[in-house]
Amino acid sequence: NMVRCMGLGLVISLASLASSQNSTGCQKRLAVVCPGWDTEPTAACLQCVHANIQKLEPNCTLQKAEMKCSDQPPAPVPPKPDPMPLPLPPMPPKAGAPRPHVVMWVVDDLGFANIGFHNPDNVLTPATNKLASAGIILDRHYTFRWCAPTRSALMTGRLPYHVFQSTSHVDRGFNMLPAKLRQVGYRTHQVGKWHLGFYEDWMTPVGRGYETSLGYLGGGEDHYTQQSTEFGCDGVDLYLSTAPAIGRNGTYGAFIYNNEGLRVIEAHNASEPLFLYMALQDMHAPQQVPQRFSALYPPQKFDADYAIMNGMGACADEVLHNVTTAMMNKGMWENTLLIYSSDNGGPAGRLSSGHSGNNFPLRGGKTNFFEGGVRVSAFIGGGLIPQAVRGTTLKGYFHVADWYPTVLTLAGGDPTDNNPGLPPVDGYDMWPYIVGKVSESPRTEIMIGTETFTQKTNPPVTGGWNGALISGDYKLILGIQSYGFWQGPVYPNASTNHAAEKTFDCGDGCLFNIQTDPSEYNNLASTQPDKLQEMRELFIERNKTTFQAPKIPSNPALCGRYRSAHGGFVGPYLS
Repeated sequence: NMVRCMGLGLVISLASLASSQNSTGCQKRLAVVCPGWDTEPTAACLQCVHANIQKLEPNCTLQKAEMKCSDQPPAPVPPKPDPMPLPLPPMPPKAGAPRPHVVMWVVDDLGFANIGFHNPDNVLTPATNKLASAGIILDRHYTFRWCAPTRSALMTGRLPYHVFQSTSHVDRGFNMLPAKLRQVGYRTHQVGKWHLGFYEDWMTPVGRGYETSLGYLGGGEDHYTQQSTEFGCDGVDLYLSTAPAIGRNGTYGAFIYNNEGLRVIEAHNASEPLFLYMALQDMHAPQQVPQRFSALYPPQKFDADYAIMNGMGACADEVLHNVTTAMMNKGMWENTLLIYSSDNGGPAGRLSSGHSGNNFPLRGGKTNFFEGGVRVSAFIGGGLIPQAVRGTTLKGYFHVADWYPTVLTLAGGDPTDNNPGLPPVDGYDMWPYIVGKVSESPRTEIMIGTETFTQKTNPPVTGGWNGALISGDYKLILGIQSYGFWQGPVYPNASTNHAAEKTFDCGDGCLFNIQTDPSEYNNLASTQPDKLQEMRELFIERNKTTFQAPKIPSNPALCGRYRSAHGGFVGPYLS
C-alpha cells in the first residue's frame, strides 16, 4: 500500500531494487525447473516443488521453495460485475411489416461439401435438401474463418472486425438482434451454442435479449457429457436461461437441443411472432455421433473420419426435419422465414478442430481466409419466400451481418443501432434482392477480417496482418494461412495425410478473381500489381475502424469456486 502512494519515479526505483535483490539462486532454479512458478496458482507451484525437490537443491531447500511459492503476488481482482441490462423500451412495429416467425439455424463447422445439395453423390441430408430446393440457395454467403466472430456478426449486424475477432465477449453497448426484436413484440428463444461471452450474467443469451435459453456458453465441449475446458477450469457447460442446467446433461447434445426446440414451438402462442435461434453443436469437434448416423456411410466406401463427420451432419439434418415439421403441424410455417448457414468453412486441416470437414471445390477451410474457410453453405426457406423465387439460387454476395437489418426490417423494427463510440451496423437489408425487386446484391464489398499476424515461432514473431477483403470481383488475402490445399468430393479418405500439410504464406498479399477463379488456383499478385496495391490501400483504409471489447482473462480460482458451488457446472463466475 505504501508503494502505491509514492510517485512514479520512486515506484520504478523500488521495483528495480526489488528485482535485483530477488534474483536469488533459488528463484533462478525455480525458473528452470518450474517455469511459470511466479504466475501460476500457489498450489501448482507447490506441486511442482514437491515433485522436483531434488532438482531444486542445493540452491533451493524445500522450505525456501515453499516460501517462494507462497510469496507470489495475489491474482488481480476482477472488475466489479455489471448489472443485467434492462430491456429496450417497447416501440410499435412499423406499419405494413410482414412480421414473420424467424428461425435462425446454424450448423457448426458444416463444410461447403458436407451437405447434399452441394455434394449429392456422397452426403445424405434429405430434409435439408428438400427445404433448400423449395427455398433459395445462397451461393456466396460469407462468414468469418471461425465460430464466435461469425456469431457476433449475426447478432449485431457488424462485420467481425467491428465487433469480435479475438476477444472474449461482445461489448455490452451493442444491442443484439433478440433485444431489438423484443422491442417490437417478438418472443425470443436461444437453443444450443452461444460462444459470445460467459464471464458475467449480462454476457449470456438472456442477458443479451433472449427470454429463454438452453445451451452451452463456450465454443465446444463433449457431446455426451457436456464437459468443457474453456472457462479457466474444467466443468459441465450447460446453461438454462439464468443458471446451470443441473441434471439436464449426460445426453447427446443434438438430442437435448432437438427437444428444447420442440418444447419452444409447442409452448409458443402462434399469434405472436417468434424468433428462434437454433445453434447446433453438430458438426463441431470432438468427433462424436450415435452409431446409427455414422452407419449411413459404410466402411467399404468411406473412411471412419468421413463417416463420423458426415454422420454428425445427418444428425443435424434430422433435428432440422423435426423442428420444421413441428412448425408446419402448428400452422406456423406459411409465415416463417428460415435462415440456414454454417458458421465457417469445414475444418479440413489438422490444426482446425475436427480436421474432417470438406469444402470441395473450394480451397482451404476453417481457420484460414481462403474461400473454403469463409464461403459457406447457406439457404433460406419457409412460407415467407414468394412462390416466384422459390427453387432459385442467388449468386450475389451475402454476409451473415446482413441478416440483422434484414430481419429487423421484416419485423417492423429499427434496423439501425447507433451508439456513441461504437461502429454502426454494417449489414444491408437483403430482402429487395431476395424477392427480385432489385437484380443485384447491394453488397459489393466484404471486409472479411483483419487481425495482427503472429507467426508460431519460438519466440513468436508479431507483425503485419492476417486478413482478407473482397471488393467487386477481387479478393485480397494477407499473411500466413493455416493451410491452403484443395479437397476432393470424398474427404477425408484413405489417402489423407495430415502430416504432409503446410501453412501457406500470402505475405503482403495474394490476389484472386473469385468470380472467374472461385477455387483460388491463380494468384494474380505478380501479374496485376496495380490491382493488388489498390486492394491493399482499401484494406488499410477499412482497417482504421477496427473495434472489439477488451479481452477478459480467465480466473481459474474463481472458476473453481463457482464450479464447487454449482455441482460441477461452470458459468458466469465473475458475477
